[in-house]
Formats: sequence, C-alpha cells, structure tokens
Amino acid sequence: MGINSIRKNLNKDTIISEIKLALGADIEKRRVCLVVEGEDDIKVLRKFCGTDIIIYESFSGKKGLEEIIASSVIDDYRVIGIRDRDYCSCEGSERIFFYDKCCMEMMILSFDETFQSIYSEFYNGRLNPAQLKALIFEQLHKVSRVRKYNEEKGLDINFRGLKYNTIINKEYKLEADIFIKKLKQLNPKKDICFLNELVKSEKGKKPDYLEITNGHDFISFFKALCDKEYSSGNAADKKISSSLRTSFNKSCFFSTNLYRRTNQYCIDHTLDLWES
Repeated sequence: MGINSIRKNLNKDTIISEIKLALGADIEKRRVCLVVEGEDDIKVLRKFCGTDIIIYESFSGKKGLEEIIASSVIDDYRVIGIRDRDYCSCEGSERIFFYDKCCMEMMILSFDETFQSIYSEFYNGRLNPAQLKALIFEQLHKVSRVRKYNEEKGLDINFRGLKYNTIINKEYKLEADIFIKKLKQLNPKKDICFLNELVKSEKGKKPDYLEITNGHDFISFFKALCDKEYSSGNAADKKISSSLRTSFNKSCFFSTNLYRRTNQYCIDHTLDLWES
C-alpha cells in the first residue's frame, strides 16, 4: 500500500474486506489499519503517521467507525479507530481512541499558538487573541448546552443551516432569542419548548469550554466575527479549518493524551503507528 495510504469513499463491506486483506498480507503483524471519521481527520493525522500505515475514512462518521471496529471479521489488535468524543461519557472498545477535549478541533485549539495562527491570518478586530478566544467560548456556551442536551436525550435536533452572522450583534454577543427562533425554524416538526430555559440559564459553575464546545461551531463563529471586520468577507470556513490543522505540529501532537494513549497501546502490542 505504501506510506500513509489513504482509502476513502468506500462502503462498510468494502472497507472491512480491504482491512481483512491488509491484515492477511502483514506477515510481521506490525501494520496498523487506522479508521477515522472523515477527511479532516485524515489531513490532521497522516503527517504524524509512520510508514506502512493505512488510513480508512469511515463510511458514516463515528457510527460507521464503531461498526467497523466492532466487526468480527476484523477483530484484531492491529485495527484501531480515532474519533471525536463529543458528549460521549463511556470509553467503549479498547481499540477506539478519543481526541483530547470535545473533538479534533478543540484538541488543536487547546494550544494557544494554534489559535494565534488563525487569529493572525484572518482577524483584524479590536480584541487580542486571548480576549477573542474567551469571548467565542463564552458565547457558544448557549449553543453547546443545547448540543449536549440533544446528544444525551437523543433528540436529533438539526443544527445544519444555522448561520452565526445572523445571530451575533455588533458587540460580538450571540442573541439568545434569535438563536432559539432560528433553531425552531430549522426543526419545525420537533417539540423543543425547553430551549428558552436551557439557552438562557447561566446556573452552575463555569464549564471547561474545550470539553463542551463543538469545533465546527467555533470555526463558524470565528468566521462570522472576522467577516464583521471585513466588508468583503475574506474568511471562509474551509480556509480557517485548513490553517488550524496546518498550525498543529509534532510538538503539539506529541504532548496530547491521544498520542500518549495510542503510543502506549502500540508499545504494548509491538506496533508502529506514529513517526518518531
């Protein structure tokens, strides 16, 4: 397969079949078949992978990843998965590893220098990096509470189509009433009367924002604030995401819990996953 081979856009059965063939061809039993949720995961992880690693993009996000890892056909210590934790509280399979914090983007943003990178590239406003980062986390907490509740209750609330530039005022604050209205418009057939209390309540201790904030929300909110400073709207979600991934270097990655856990797993099973 070569160095850091990538297998994308395959269905579940094809992925399982290809992994089975790859395992069978691995005479020394040191090759790792790594399953991830999507293309962004491939982009951020492949630069850290060692030689002869095959990365498979799940056919259906984290759900597909879990189904692949759980397949009895490839129940092998050489097949591992890496996924967002989101709001999952259970560890599950010993062969599935979670990014630090809520998700891949939050793991990257836990390092101040990575946010500094996108701040310098895209933002031209009145706040310094620390102030801007703190404000985004604080304002997104309204959204994060709904996302967490949605996940815990299995409500399947639709957030797609939520535009932050329509719900942020001139002071960079998220307008709770407008957010609630927009979310109801996106979910016309759902009973989400609990939103008022959930969004506007500020009870309880200050959370660890990195553990609760959705990465795509953060990038979209950041983009909306950048657009407010540029009439032409020079920032794009994909460009910001790309810059954020690029800023995440070996020094950062090797200091994460994800690296420590996966590396220890590889030591225990005499595998080579990450480049030294």
